[in-house]
Amino acid sequence: AMVHTIIVPTVDTVRNAFLLQTLLRSEYHVLFCGPTGTGKTVVIQQELLRNFDRELFVPISFAFSAQTSANQTQDMIDGKLDKRRKGTYGPPLGKRCLLFIDDLNMPAKETYGAQPPIELLRQWMDTGGWYE
Repeated sequence: AMVHTIIVPTVDTVRNAFLLQTLLRSEYHVLFCGPTGTGKTVVIQQELLRNFDRELFVPISFAFSAQTSANQTQDMIDGKLDKRRKGTYGPPLGKRCLLFIDDLNMPAKETYGAQPPIELLRQWMDTGGWYE
């Protein structure tokens, strides 16, 4: 294997992987936060890409930037889901969606401090979707 692709498991990365697996299997929303360079992204990507059953889960992964808008966020998520009927999207029947967003804090703040892409995600988590 290439040296830059080798991941050395540590107590923290193994613990975080276990917590992620356990919480997601119990259908909890999970937010990993912590200092830069502690392996959060690597652990999550490794778990989403390698250790979740593709027959049961559809992983969606992208990163926010300072320019990310709420419309772009909705388009990125809706674009990876199946259209069920007019205006209704979801993962294929019988599957659950796993959404990983890196750099969640990056979208620029508006005049009054709101970050619309994050507000959209909050709405999605609270209500299970969004409306046009």
